[in-house]
Amino acid sequence: MRLMDGFASMRLIYIHAPAGYGKTVTAQLWLEHKKKESDVKHAWIGLDDYDNRAAGFCGRFASALLGLQPKNAQLCELAGHPSFGTASEEFTAEIISAFRDDGCQYILVIDDLHTVKNYETLKLFPLFFKRLPESFTIVCLSRTEPHDIFAGLIVKNEMAIIGAESLLFTDEEIIRLFEGNGIPLTKIQAGEIFKATGGWAIGLCAMLISGRETYDTKLTSRYLETFLKDHVWERWDEQTREYLKRASVVSELMPELFNALTGAKKGADILAGIKRENGFLRLTDNGTYRFHDLFRDFLLNLLERDGASVLNAQMKKAGDWFFGQKDFYRSIHYYKSCGDDAGVAESLGFAYDLDSRHTSIEDTLAVIHLAVTDAILEKYPFLLQVLTWAVCVEGDLEKAELLLDRCYALPPDAALQEPRVILMMGSLRMMDHRLSNYDVPMDIAESPVPWDTNWNPTTPSFTFNMPFIHRCCCDFSEYAIDSANRLYYLRKAWSGVFKDKYEIIESMIRAGINYERGYLSEAHETVLTTVATINDESSIELSFSVFMLLAAVLEGQGRRNEMRKVLTETEAFIKRRGAYFLNANFRAFCCRLELSDGDIAAARGWLDENGQIPYAPVPFYMLYRYFTTVRSFIVIEDNNRAILLLKKVISLIDRCSYRPLDFIETRILLAIAYWKKGRGNQAAALGFLRQAIETAYEYQYTQAFANEGADLENMLNRLQKQAVRQDYTGNVPSAFLKSLYLSAVVASKHHKGMSGGRIPDNLKFTEQQKTVMRLLCEGYSRNETAERMGISLDGVKSHLKSIYKKLDVTSSVEAVVKIKELNVSSEIS
Repeated sequence: MRLMDGFASMRLIYIHAPAGYGKTVTAQLWLEHKKKESDVKHAWIGLDDYDNRAAGFCGRFASALLGLQPKNAQLCELAGHPSFGTASEEFTAEIISAFRDDGCQYILVIDDLHTVKNYETLKLFPLFFKRLPESFTIVCLSRTEPHDIFAGLIVKNEMAIIGAESLLFTDEEIIRLFEGNGIPLTKIQAGEIFKATGGWAIGLCAMLISGRETYDTKLTSRYLETFLKDHVWERWDEQTREYLKRASVVSELMPELFNALTGAKKGADILAGIKRENGFLRLTDNGTYRFHDLFRDFLLNLLERDGASVLNAQMKKAGDWFFGQKDFYRSIHYYKSCGDDAGVAESLGFAYDLDSRHTSIEDTLAVIHLAVTDAILEKYPFLLQVLTWAVCVEGDLEKAELLLDRCYALPPDAALQEPRVILMMGSLRMMDHRLSNYDVPMDIAESPVPWDTNWNPTTPSFTFNMPFIHRCCCDFSEYAIDSANRLYYLRKAWSGVFKDKYEIIESMIRAGINYERGYLSEAHETVLTTVATINDESSIELSFSVFMLLAAVLEGQGRRNEMRKVLTETEAFIKRRGAYFLNANFRAFCCRLELSDGDIAAARGWLDENGQIPYAPVPFYMLYRYFTTVRSFIVIEDNNRAILLLKKVISLIDRCSYRPLDFIETRILLAIAYWKKGRGNQAAALGFLRQAIETAYEYQYTQAFANEGADLENMLNRLQKQAVRQDYTGNVPSAFLKSLYLSAVVASKHHKGMSGGRIPDNLKFTEQQKTVMRLLCEGYSRNETAERMGISLDGVKSHLKSIYKKLDVTSSVEAVVKIKELNVSSEIS
């Protein structure tokens, strides 16, 4: 207790040791000890494999905070919101913000942290920890040493670590433990016990329960099962033993589940009685019961010896119970464990068909990969399409191509077995990166297949939660060409399927194309008309896309005050509808606005949570966020990491034949990153920019260049000057290049660019260069400058050449503007 008290000021105590060392008891005793102090409240989170997902972990975290302030109305509303699972991270962050710092001291114990191995879930821990009030102390209990995610807290001396050596009982402590339980010991006996147990807490506990009078048993982990069976297990009656075996298939019990697994009728009384009798079953703060891990292993071994059929029957009962609770992730786990493919398929069907207000993309992907195996695909063809959808969303294109081809090869009678196969096939063809998304609706529209217009399909997400409909699950740029004819076929193919959602989709495709072409007034008019049709019954993700395009259009028009009002209303909409799963891309959009003026604090804030460059393929659904991460790297002048991440994105984008907007954005950002690297990289930068321009010209897209105005101005100026020379051989007319340059110039008046107008660290001038710059700003000609400085005209030209290069300009007018923009007057005065 003194050791724990000494660490309490650090706010985070991490206790790690193998099973049976007394981590849990240590925490429980310390909580009892702290209760003696006034105004101390505590909560206990018991984790299991289910909590390896972010949603599971966040659910536990939120429930614990709710238990600490059950009368906090805002917290209750957030924790109990039906959409919690769609954006559990966002909901939990909101819950932490709603937690009142009321002067109490809070202790939060997180047990079995070792069960969480998913990095995306683990990284939430320090983020939540930083947001909690100073009045919180967190105690983590784990079988493993701290993950690297805790390194920052360790370096800052904000985290105390207690290892197994601190938990082992010495001879003296063994004597005190046994005497405290009414069993006196001699030093010799204590030594025998230590030799037998190694000071292992669960071994000592088992000895106390057995009531043995001699202590020479070689009680090691190898013999613990025999000991438990002989001296603990046999003390229960046959019915209780059978109940415990049957219940051991789950790691966490509640009375209703216990009844379902055992056939008992009074699970609450039985569990409470077992808990009172021994230390191998404990009651958690949320009213559930958990076996000690080693004791549960013991019970499972006994159940397995009853035969595979008995074990599988219990697994199926667990699956049925969780299915009834609509906890499809857990039901799939148990159905899969017992080989119930029908249960897996049915659970996955429900999990997949929940629309985006009930489940997140991440959770759905986790469920799909857990459930779908080669064996189950043979029985349930529609699961092949579910798996294909997941792989396409994740961006694993090689695997996606193989799966898509398998889907196309499904026999015709597959549709008769599962009608939604037809509709899902159509949506998959729209996502197929090898196919024109214009040809697909034409084929579907001309198909003789009778669509079931009474069936309203739902998927986890149509837009992948991205901000813009015209570039989400697929890029609709092909509808920029011959729009009227092509949109006719789109309507014919999909209006009967998407019903009332279709009008929003088509109008946002039209508005999005006008936005990309710089026709902002037309885009604004279309979006406003669509906004008027949205109500609380409208699709959440489609409504979000409408609001975000309106904000982008207003920003492009320079109407920042109106744009901010739209963003405020969008944030309120997300809270009102509980659509926190949209917050990741919403924040990415808002962050981009700050980055367009070189806000270093915004860049670092974004990178703190999103700066990890993935090793695996870049997922499509995270693409918008990765572009914001690239911009953040550029703002903090980490151009090498920006380029590295862009190359990861390119490996995905360049295999997609029909995503021109992503192609353009990657090339523009590569051009900026290489240009900012300085000498030796400008040719590469211009090369990437030419690629972007050639693709943009095909669709007459200009807005992407205007959005990066200040960062592209000088590069575009060089290219447009080259285009008017007689030896120009490019495919893009000079008029188009000039229009891009002029739009960049106009935009640069509103935003400073990702450099934020900062003076580069290497911007140093000689004394003569400073004099030339000063005279240049004062309006002197080259000849007058040469005369006043007493040097030749060629000398002035040489100085100007060096100045232009350092300032990244091509003329005296640009140089004067740049000098004033960079505010380097003190350098040249």
